[in-house]
Amino acid sequence: MAKYQLPALKNETEFEEFICDLFNEIENTETYTNTEFQLFGTKGQNQKGIDIFSLKTKKVIQCKLKSLKRKDELLRKEIISDIDSDLEKIKNLNFKFDRLIFTSTFRDDAKIQEYVSDLSQKSDFNINYWGWDTISKHAEESETILKKYFPKLFKKAKTQKIELPENSLGRDLLKKNYATYLIKRYGDWKQIELARKNEKFNWASFNKHIINKYKASGINYIHINHFENLAAYLKSRIDKTIMGKTRTNKGHRNYSTFEEHTEGITE
Repeated sequence: MAKYQLPALKNETEFEEFICDLFNEIENTETYTNTEFQLFGTKGQNQKGIDIFSLKTKKVIQCKLKSLKRKDELLRKEIISDIDSDLEKIKNLNFKFDRLIFTSTFRDDAKIQEYVSDLSQKSDFNINYWGWDTISKHAEESETILKKYFPKLFKKAKTQKIELPENSLGRDLLKKNYATYLIKRYGDWKQIELARKNEKFNWASFNKHIINKYKASGINYIHINHFENLAAYLKSRIDKTIMGKTRTNKGHRNYSTFEEHTEGITE
C-alpha cells in the first residue's frame, strides 16, 4: 500500500529531471562515475524520441507529462499515439539499447500496458509503460527523491544545532573550506566539458561519490586525517579535466595551495 498520495508533477522539465534522478536511484548508482542516466539533449533539439538515456545499462526513457483534467479515454489514445510516433523517431538513434520505457503522469493503465507488451514482442528491444502508480511506488523508496520533488510531505522541524564529531573535517573550517573550493573547481570545470554535449554535471552524485570514498555520512563528517588524501584526490580530478590539461600545458596553475587559500589567495 502506498505511504503517500504523490501528486503528479505539472512541469515538463521537472518531470524529466525527476525521472532521471529516480532511475539513478533505482539502479543504485553509488558513485559519480556510475551515474549513467542523463537527460538527452535539450528542448528544441531533435531528441529522436527519447528524453533520458543510459549507455551503460542500455536503457532509453521517454517522459510523457499529461494534463489529467481530461477523460481517461482521451489520455489513453494520446499516449498510444505518442508511443507510435516516438518509436518511429527512435529508429534514428545512433546507439544501441535493450529497453525502452515510456513514463507518464497518467496512471497505470491495462490497455496501454497490453499495447506496449504487444509491441515489445515484435521489436528487437523490450518496451515498458510506467504510469504514475508505478513511478510513485519507486519514488516512495527514496527519501532523497521525496524531499527534492515533494518537500511539502515533510514538516519542517525546528532547526537544531548539530554537533560534529571530534576530528571531523567540518570542525576545521579552514580545511573544510579548502575542500569545498576544490570540489567547486572540479565541478565548474567538468561542467564546461559536459555543456558541449548538452549535459549537466551531477553535483549530488559527485558529493555522494566523495562521502562513499571516505566512508562518511557527509563531507563535514570525513575524518580530518583524510584531508591531505582528499585534497590530492580532488586536485588529480581537476588536473584531468580538459580545462586543467589546457592550463597545465600553458604553464598555469589549476588551484591554490592550502596555505594560499587560508590567506585568501585563490588561483
